[in-house]
Amino acid sequence: MTLTIETTLRHDQQIWRVHAYGATFDFIDQTSAEAFARKLEERVNAPHELPRETVGHWAAEHYRMLRGS
Repeated sequence: MTLTIETTLRHDQQIWRVHAYGATFDFIDQTSAEAFARKLEERVNAPHELPRETVGHWAAEHYRMLRGS
């Protein structure tokens, strides 16, 4: 995951911007921007499991799409 934090001026006030996945999040201080970036990275990198029913549904739908029905 690529996260970048930059500082910029908005209305003559310094803000910090976190750029992630094509989205931009503005913060009024560096500490908040860095904490958000750390938490987002932690959550994205956390292990994720899908319920067995969801995996089965997606597999059936994928098979149906491949057959063109």
